Amino acid sequence: MKKLLIAIQVEWIKIKGLGLLYLAIAMGAIIPLLGFVSDFFRDHNTDAAALKYPVIETSVQDSLKGFVMFFFLLYIIISANRIAQTDHKNGGWLLMETQPISKLNIYMAKYVNLVIMAFICAVSFLLITAIVAIAQYYIYPDPAKILDFSFLWSAQTLFRIMVSALGIIALQLMISVIIPGFIWPFLLGILGLILNVFSLVQRINIEYSPYNVFYIMSKNNNVRNLNHIFSYSEYLSIFWMFVFLIIGYLWYAKKGFRSAFIDHKKTLIASIVMAIIFTGVFYAVKKPIIPKANTEFTNITGKFETDIKIDSVRIFTKDFHKKIASIPATNNQFKWETKENLPMDEYVLEFGDKKYPLVFGKGDWFDLFFRLNAIKMEAFVKSNRKAEQEYNSTEEDFAGNFQYQLDNKEFKNPQEFYSKIQKEWNENKKYLSRFSTSENFGLSNEFKEYRKQLLAIKFLSNIENYKKISSSSSTAPKYLMDELQGTIKNPVRLLKKNTNYLDYKLNQLMAGQSNAEGNDSLIFNKLNTLPTGIEKDRLIGTQLYKSLELKTDSITRNNIFRSEIGYIQDKELKAYLQGKLLSLNQSQKGMPFPDLNFTDSLGKAQKLSQFRGKYVIIDLWATWCQPCLEIRPAFEARERNYRYYQNIKFISISVDQDKTRWQNFLKTKPSKTLQWHLPNANKFAMEYGIQGIPRFIILDPEGKIYNMNAPSPNEDNFVEVMNQIKKD
Repeated sequence: MKKLLIAIQVEWIKIKGLGLLYLAIAMGAIIPLLGFVSDFFRDHNTDAAALKYPVIETSVQDSLKGFVMFFFLLYIIISANRIAQTDHKNGGWLLMETQPISKLNIYMAKYVNLVIMAFICAVSFLLITAIVAIAQYYIYPDPAKILDFSFLWSAQTLFRIMVSALGIIALQLMISVIIPGFIWPFLLGILGLILNVFSLVQRINIEYSPYNVFYIMSKNNNVRNLNHIFSYSEYLSIFWMFVFLIIGYLWYAKKGFRSAFIDHKKTLIASIVMAIIFTGVFYAVKKPIIPKANTEFTNITGKFETDIKIDSVRIFTKDFHKKIASIPATNNQFKWETKENLPMDEYVLEFGDKKYPLVFGKGDWFDLFFRLNAIKMEAFVKSNRKAEQEYNSTEEDFAGNFQYQLDNKEFKNPQEFYSKIQKEWNENKKYLSRFSTSENFGLSNEFKEYRKQLLAIKFLSNIENYKKISSSSSTAPKYLMDELQGTIKNPVRLLKKNTNYLDYKLNQLMAGQSNAEGNDSLIFNKLNTLPTGIEKDRLIGTQLYKSLELKTDSITRNNIFRSEIGYIQDKELKAYLQGKLLSLNQSQKGMPFPDLNFTDSLGKAQKLSQFRGKYVIIDLWATWCQPCLEIRPAFEARERNYRYYQNIKFISISVDQDKTRWQNFLKTKPSKTLQWHLPNANKFAMEYGIQGIPRFIILDPEGKIYNMNAPSPNEDNFVEVMNQIKKD
């Protein structure tokens, strides 16, 4: 060790004369300084709806990918080349070998010094980025900016940069040592840089490129979003470090590839064994990991960074909105544990008016971090279900160009269509089977099977759609249909609840039936003969709700409901359908609308009954709803168009939970339209089945419902409705 330290010191003295120290600082400073200069040429308008964000942390995140993928890598290439080629040029390698020091110490001393220089470059980047961010904080003031420095976050980010660089440094040193001359080692390094840029542009992972470690690391460049600081990119880098240090040292020590690896029988056997071990370790590291769940309980913890007061966090099932838990939030933190045997399902986390989807079951764990304001939200997730969360936020390729071509009838003949659908099916299966996160977390087998079955349903449904819109009598290849239908032969629990699957099964049950559309008794007779279970319940429930929606009077709805509800065993589904029936009956034309209690912008109590004798056009909205804010000008424009009609009144009703925020919004963005606030809006929304806003409602002069789901003010249908009522 003492001789290694001496060798490191000697190498450091030599490096100081090469100008690499100043170059390290300069390369680290390029991106933040370019960003600082470019800021002079862009607008800095503040956005009242913007999330508050820590300026230093955000600046590092925004610049990190460009730094590691280009400037940091370029510096490693240049410095490795300079250090090695200086000794190649002046015979330094031979001179060092005459000293009382081993070749291993010589080689490792160069590697350690390269790591030190890379460390200086990374520190320069982080430090200058922080300085620039602080300067921008004062030069371009913005209420959304937070001047907050986290030493732990910065240290963890620096750690990830450096560990991810170890393998690439070892590779560049090896190339520079074994190839005399500057140009070829430099060009090989630039080839790696080009591969990185290609990965970045094409968004693909070139698995076998050691340079690709930087791409993997930069895909998830915020440590808040990592289950572990030492992640997949770090494991790969350590692997490549050992590979290239061993190969490079042996090549250098033996003075050539042949003498190092194949000259003698023992050497050749050792090389083969070493290659097998390296290959095995690489594939072991590369294999996706499915994080382990707890065996005893489900655990969800979280933290909020917000000015909004959050008292509790609720967990509901996605399908029936059944409450699973209500968790108190103290000091913007919450924690929930349960030993209940929860099935893997789709759930929703709700706090205030925000919702966040989760997929979990018994034994799963989540550590969540939310930044939010009244309008926007940003989430960071640590979980054993991280792959499922990420997969659910992406769309399969099938939903893109192929769907567009089908909808626009761009397939010229059946052979082209079926060839394309076969190709898409194979590609989507491959994508699903190989899917992993940037931390190399894979999908659980249960979830993977569900998504594969769901894909098969999408393909089968589109084959049916193609048959309907195509005049050809050609059928799909038997092998393709057998594979798709075989995939859904034993549907998993989640698929049996999926709307696409239920619609497909209902269409299949009615296939070949003449005049089947609207024939309730025919389809219900078929459904009622199915084996008892979740699939039968969901199919009957889906068809029952469709039938109820099509009916225009409550008597007919009630009769259908009473005749079929007894065939459903699931109590939750029964209660859900009962609520839907009530909402439909209450919302039908001619039903009395409740005389709710409102408050105006001055805090005075108001009621809709004061507008008896007028048609009342209601806009349900909230300050946090971006689509509501976008449609607001159109609603106000329509009011101006009809302001001379004495029998029409426009009212904008806020459903904000935070009444003060609504009042403050009106102060900054006043409106001539009458503005009211509805307290306890959630209860009203649930009773009338209102699942989203903006929502437009029209009441007749008697205070009864004229249209509970009126067209949007920017649609022609809205004008048609208004032209009808203005004559009354």
